[in-house]
Amino acid sequence: MLSQDGTFIANAGYMAAELTLQRTPGPKTAHPERISSRWVRTDLRRKAGVCCKVGAILLAAVCGTVAVLIHSSYSSFAQLIDQQMAGGYLRSHAGLYAAPRIIEKGAVLSKDQLATSLQRAGYARGKASNIWNGSFQMDENTIRIVPRQGSGAHQWIDVKFDDKGGRVASLSANDDSDLRSYAIEPELLTVDAALKTGQQETLTYQDIPSVLVQAILAIEDQRFFNHYGLDIRGIGRAFISWSTSGSVKFRQGGSTITQQLVKNTYLTPEKTLERKFNEAMIAVALEQRLSKQDIFALYCNEVYLGQRNGVGVRGVAQAARVFFGKELENISLAEAATIAGMIQSPARYAPDRHPDAARVRRDLVIAAMAHNGAIDEDSGQTVRALPVEVAAFEGSSNELAPYYVDAVNRAMDDAQRGLEPNAEQNLRVQTTIDPDLQTAAENALRHQLELLGKSSRGETRPQGAMVALDSHSGQVLAMVGGRSYEESQLNRATDARRQPGSVFKPFVYAAALEAGISPLSTFRDAPQTFPHGYATYSPANYGKAYSMRNVIMREGLIRSLNVVTVDLAIRTGLSAVATSAAKFGLPRPAAYPSLALGTTEVTPLQIAAAYAAFANGGKMVQPTVIARVIDNNGGEILVEEQPADRQAIKPTTAYLITDMLADVTGRGTARGAKGSFKNVAIAGKTGTSRDGWFVGYTPNLVCAVWIGFDNNQQLGLTGADAALPAWIDFMQEALAIRPSLGGTAFSKPRGITSVKIDPETGFLAGPTCPSTQTVNVPGQFAPTVECLEHREPELMYDAYTTDLEGFESSRVSADSGTRSSNQPEKLSDKELASDALGNFSGKPTTASHSTRNQTGIDVNQRGQIILVSAPRITDQGSASKVVRVRP
Repeated sequence: MLSQDGTFIANAGYMAAELTLQRTPGPKTAHPERISSRWVRTDLRRKAGVCCKVGAILLAAVCGTVAVLIHSSYSSFAQLIDQQMAGGYLRSHAGLYAAPRIIEKGAVLSKDQLATSLQRAGYARGKASNIWNGSFQMDENTIRIVPRQGSGAHQWIDVKFDDKGGRVASLSANDDSDLRSYAIEPELLTVDAALKTGQQETLTYQDIPSVLVQAILAIEDQRFFNHYGLDIRGIGRAFISWSTSGSVKFRQGGSTITQQLVKNTYLTPEKTLERKFNEAMIAVALEQRLSKQDIFALYCNEVYLGQRNGVGVRGVAQAARVFFGKELENISLAEAATIAGMIQSPARYAPDRHPDAARVRRDLVIAAMAHNGAIDEDSGQTVRALPVEVAAFEGSSNELAPYYVDAVNRAMDDAQRGLEPNAEQNLRVQTTIDPDLQTAAENALRHQLELLGKSSRGETRPQGAMVALDSHSGQVLAMVGGRSYEESQLNRATDARRQPGSVFKPFVYAAALEAGISPLSTFRDAPQTFPHGYATYSPANYGKAYSMRNVIMREGLIRSLNVVTVDLAIRTGLSAVATSAAKFGLPRPAAYPSLALGTTEVTPLQIAAAYAAFANGGKMVQPTVIARVIDNNGGEILVEEQPADRQAIKPTTAYLITDMLADVTGRGTARGAKGSFKNVAIAGKTGTSRDGWFVGYTPNLVCAVWIGFDNNQQLGLTGADAALPAWIDFMQEALAIRPSLGGTAFSKPRGITSVKIDPETGFLAGPTCPSTQTVNVPGQFAPTVECLEHREPELMYDAYTTDLEGFESSRVSADSGTRSSNQPEKLSDKELASDALGNFSGKPTTASHSTRNQTGIDVNQRGQIILVSAPRITDQGSASKVVRVRP
């Protein structure tokens, strides 16, 4: 056991021994807290090393991924730009484009006009790079057009002008070939279908005044000529602003001029990180392919600078005209600074609406120019003391086809209906408009409306519409929907339905010809009352003027005789006339006698398309404003015009109507129009309802004009007085610009023969007829009997004694066509003639026969022998045969 002091005492029997155990000190141990701290530090070092390695790996992976992404994006955008430049850089832009402008030999066109057209179409003056659609050079009487490399079959085309410089004398190419015409690249109408812009022009860097170059550089991109598309300082400022704003959208821009060009051309204006990245990649790719001068010029051509009086302003050249009434080369330092200041926010700094804000911004530009040394302080002080002034501007005279653009928008909506919207599509819409014809149409209609407005009574001014079509393709070449788009956006050419009046009459006559009625049939030009159901209808000629005599059918259309036209419609069948109108694409009228006088409302576009069938051999065309729609991103054609026509009437019928309408312009209600054109065949018809109409055409161009009031009040003018002058003005200008749209004669189909007739009777003209006409008729309607109306009675009697003797000796049954041998009593000459010639009412005598007009003999009330229109008796299902009386 242990004692208290640690001694072990052992007892063995009676003996005791004492052992002493010594305490040996154990090893010293570290404090527990110190051990834990040392272990933690070691562990942290180990983990930190692992994290660094992992971080380095991740960073390398991220950097590699970013590098691959940047390279892939750059390569993709670079390839896209290369493809677009190969196909034409300007051609790759989205927007609405006009039809290619056609230069024709013999066209009335000056050198300056052609130069302006070329600039608007993207051709640069002088030598230029291949990003433009081409270039041109001018000398004393020639303009040499050099297309973009790889864009055409010719290296250059020389356009030579006559000695006076106002007409194209010849067109020749580098291969010594003589050309009749040459089509240049189409002009851009607008990049935004919702924005109506004025006419633009293409500027090269040399065309931009140096004062404007310095102003834009000072306020937009001072280091433009030193960077490679990206401004690192600007990007840094934009990134800091974005990272501290808490928003996913950039609120501060760091864009260079190149990036702004990319945004305007390739991308949407949305300020997101993805768009900013794409913008940077495309900007760098552009800088590697285009010169700084070309980039700056493209930017100045396409920058958006607001709008004024409803006209969108795109490009610095248009801004100079719209806001200051000057050509770009003539702007002052103050005006250049104002334009440069507007770029950041066109609406906020618009000088016409916010002159104070525009002045503050202008002065900021002037200060920046002085800071850069572009101007001296004295010049800056002088400009800052000036107020902001703008020139007077009339929007309606500067808009480029606003009503037409609206029609294109509607057509695009119809074409894309049912398709899934794709925001990535870059659509190039090729329209059918001819800019020169559009300008001519706008000027002609505006001029006529101004003249009528001066003479109109009251505050309401007349409105108008004009539409011109290619009669063979249906392409709408020009469209004007009203006096001023700024005042009213209603497109009266497509949406205003009005009664056409006598403009509808040709469709009545076409239905009659199709029904087999001869154009030489006679009708009474006198007051008449026509029964219809339980009512009657009594039409009246214009001015209640009547000749009180018979006239041939074609004369009824030439002189626009209402009574004759209604009579013809009833004889033809009102339902047949209504059906005929529907075949021409017009609204089907109700079958009432008044339909013959154009009481069913139509639009100018509908009536123009219907008239095109007369010039197109009876074939209807579908009017169209879009030729094709292309997705520039992939080159896919999304919409393409598919010309389709259908035969509405026979070619002979179309030609006969045209022949009648040609006389309308020579001696009818539109007389005088023919004298306005030389070596050009024209035809047309006036119309007078509450409004004034004229629709006329050449072999290749049809144009409809409507003049009236929106509130449907009476215009008080005939179509010849109200609409015809505008039609003549337009057609003269159009045919001077495009001679191929004219034509010396309408194509005559087979089966038409020309005969000289007496206009009073419709028979062959005799030696004693006081007047004659040479008319075209189908062979089956050509008269074979000479007119006896103007001969002496004894000569007439001698000529037909034999036939009368035959009438007295025998009688022919109209029903059977056999001779009757049993006559109980002698009939008078009149009765014999009437019996022999059958039923004059035009109705078949039996169900098995039908009748057609045939010249015959009759005796009038005074006992004189005369020629009359008698029925030709035709057996059903067999060839027609005439029953003749032989002695």
